[in-house]
Amino acid sequence: MIVALTAYEGLLLRRDRRAWLALWCLAALVLVAFAVNLGQVIDGNAAKREVAAAERARWLGQGEKDPHSAAHYSIFAFKPTPLLAALDPGVEPFVGQTVWLEAHVQNDLLYRPQGEASALQRAGLTSPAGLLIGLAPLVAFLLAFTAVAMDRERGTLRLALGAALRPRTIVIAKTLAIWSILAAALVAPVSVAALLANWLAAGWDGDALLRLALWVAAMTAYLGVLSAIGVAVSLLAGSVRGALALLFGLWILLALALPRWAGSAVEQARPLPATQSVKQQLQDEAPAYWTAEQARQRRAELLARYGAKRDQDLPVDLRGAELDLSERHSHAAFDRVLGNFYDRVEAQDQAFAAVGLLSPSAAMQTLSPLLAGSDFHHHRRFVDGAEHYRRELVNRMNREVMRRPADGAAKSTGDARLWQQIPEFVHRPPRLVQAAAGAGWALWALAVWTALALWALARAARRLRP
Repeated sequence: MIVALTAYEGLLLRRDRRAWLALWCLAALVLVAFAVNLGQVIDGNAAKREVAAAERARWLGQGEKDPHSAAHYSIFAFKPTPLLAALDPGVEPFVGQTVWLEAHVQNDLLYRPQGEASALQRAGLTSPAGLLIGLAPLVAFLLAFTAVAMDRERGTLRLALGAALRPRTIVIAKTLAIWSILAAALVAPVSVAALLANWLAAGWDGDALLRLALWVAAMTAYLGVLSAIGVAVSLLAGSVRGALALLFGLWILLALALPRWAGSAVEQARPLPATQSVKQQLQDEAPAYWTAEQARQRRAELLARYGAKRDQDLPVDLRGAELDLSERHSHAAFDRVLGNFYDRVEAQDQAFAAVGLLSPSAAMQTLSPLLAGSDFHHHRRFVDGAEHYRRELVNRMNREVMRRPADGAAKSTGDARLWQQIPEFVHRPPRLVQAAAGAGWALWALAVWTALALWALARAARRLRP
């Protein structure tokens, strides 16, 4: 009976053109946003692969030179954008997409896509996840208002209750009807499109399929919470006008006000140091070049390490050993300063996720980019991977400088044979199971909101009388 009653409630909802039009307008906007984002992701990744190939050719064709000069000549590393970022770009528009890997310095990433965004993109209206998280509550509440409040004003709800139907059955049917319509119109089409896009571009990648399945499950659960809240508020409100005012206020509070307040509150509670101060600290703790006093001290350390009294007695080239010592010293400073900065950014993200206990929209704003592979945690894995590659490259070049030429030449030089020993940079993004730890607060918040919505729904059903 519940299936038939749900289908009947869905039929009644379709007769209200106002809510129905809003639903399909949002569904169309979500699909258009996905298509635009997908095109940008595919074109961007193709451009990155093309330039990366040219960079590789430039590295291999640099000719014969001093290996440390080659470490400065170095190469750009490009960050591939996951296809699921078309669903939720996360931090991708605001972080760099490429980094120059050179000796002595861990450079900032360059090229932030948001810098070339259109006015519509800067307004945040081109993300399917952003549209669903921000506007789906309004549509869900409109449907709930139509299904309950208007039904009650027309008197049809009283007639249904008088027909010996249990109030709980009617409430469940209305909620299921709204939920299924929202899921079918808003989540299903864009999910199928994302599935096809991933299949055509990367085949059946297990991690991508798992991410997409969980994204669909989380977004559907979010819509279920909204449906239950909308029905419960519409039933508990004393009048039709009261229900409309409450639902509109809840949309503003949960989807617009609280997430924005949370961002400001987290920024104040866990402030980040200014970028310039971080750069200055790096410059102080890991200078690219030593002073004369530091150079004498490091030289003494090297002589002591190799048990030599003079430079000529060293088993390695002194200049190469000094470069290697300087480079390894900077590694520790980069890990300490930048690692601490990135830890604080991730702590901010976790604090924001905890605000999901106050708003299901805030919980989804954390969960959605994590599942799409576009949150800061995934970005940091690229930064770490590129830095690991840089260190391997520079250390390899410095070892070549340290090697004393057997033919008595003044210094070692490298050529194409040495450049080919450096493998091509390939970024391997973390699997979902490796990034799942960041979803704890958001999942708990979504579970709490689900329980709260069901409790409100049950309370509203108990108050219904024929």
